[in-house]
Amino acid sequence: MKKILSLITAICIMLMTSVTAFAAEVPSSEKVKAQIDGAAAYITKDVQSYGVDQALDFCMIADSGADVSKYKDGFIKDVKSNLDTNKGKIVSAYGENLTTYGAVIIALTALDEDISDFYGYDIGKAFLAMDPTVEPVSLNYYRIITQGAFYCDNSDEFLTKVCDTYIANHYTLGKGVDYYGYSCDNTAYFIDAISYGYYATDKYEDILKDAIAVLDTYKVDGGYCFNPEYGKEPNADSTALALMAHSAYIADIGNLDKHYETVNGIYADLCKFEGSGTGIFTYDGDDSMYTTKEALIALSYYYWDVVFQEMPDDETPTDDGETTTAITSEPTTAKPKTTVSAANTSKKSPATGSNAAAVSAAAAFIAATGMLAVLKKKEK
Repeated sequence: MKKILSLITAICIMLMTSVTAFAAEVPSSEKVKAQIDGAAAYITKDVQSYGVDQALDFCMIADSGADVSKYKDGFIKDVKSNLDTNKGKIVSAYGENLTTYGAVIIALTALDEDISDFYGYDIGKAFLAMDPTVEPVSLNYYRIITQGAFYCDNSDEFLTKVCDTYIANHYTLGKGVDYYGYSCDNTAYFIDAISYGYYATDKYEDILKDAIAVLDTYKVDGGYCFNPEYGKEPNADSTALALMAHSAYIADIGNLDKHYETVNGIYADLCKFEGSGTGIFTYDGDDSMYTTKEALIALSYYYWDVVFQEMPDDETPTDDGETTTAITSEPTTAKPKTTVSAANTSKKSPATGSNAAAVSAAAAFIAATGMLAVLKKKEK
């Protein structure tokens, strides 16, 4: 809670002093949303349905804000069937594992389902009963585990153990993550994963700042490269993941002008790799499903940065990118699910008393930047 309070204080100051400075050289939110929708359409073009075994892909698409209504009922039905069969546990074709739990929780949260009472099952409780020190088959999946844990009640201890394991086993100060070698991509995934622990607790600020500094050593003319030892040519994957990381964690909350200059610049570089259609991104000049998936994650984070930069001072964003008049009275827990307010932006942010309006303004900012992917826990 102390971390959220300090962020709110800093954000309120910034809102009062320099919010108008963010308006320059901002791409339109309509363009970014069109890219999100285009990426999702490309990724799902041959997909008939999603279930528990495909939760890793589905959670990414659902969490992006793209329209997944055609898959919603089938996914929910498969999750319920899985829970029924396995007596309240999620067991995929890969066994009971942290990554699948995280992916299912992210997807259900995006679908506005209550993970603590899903057809009578508490999926979060089953997830948190597992060993948080067991590593996923890919380090890149840590971001799925930590986001899923963030959405669970009473998960701070679990989330801390997950982050501590990742850091102790794989992070080197000044170098980043060693996963088959050091790279831009490894460190970007690390930043996103650890940011969930950062926003839930008072930990990891120093290591995240170190990781951001390491990440930017991979910046080259035109974007980010994978590893300069293999060449300094920028590529869409590394550039997209750098955008994801910079949107997920703001290293200097007191200098939001610099933050927006950074993410807007990375986004402009990423757009140079757009391929045959809107939201489709390339690898070595050809349309790439894998690259488009990474770009979709990045765009879904960055979208909220853009929404805020476009937003008039007296409006706040909603989860679907629309705007609503800023809250000027004490918020309540009865706000509509689609309205971002101080009451539902974070599971840890207070919103009571005479400071409610200021907190609401701060919450609006939090809900309209890259942190948003971290802090937009749905209120039930």
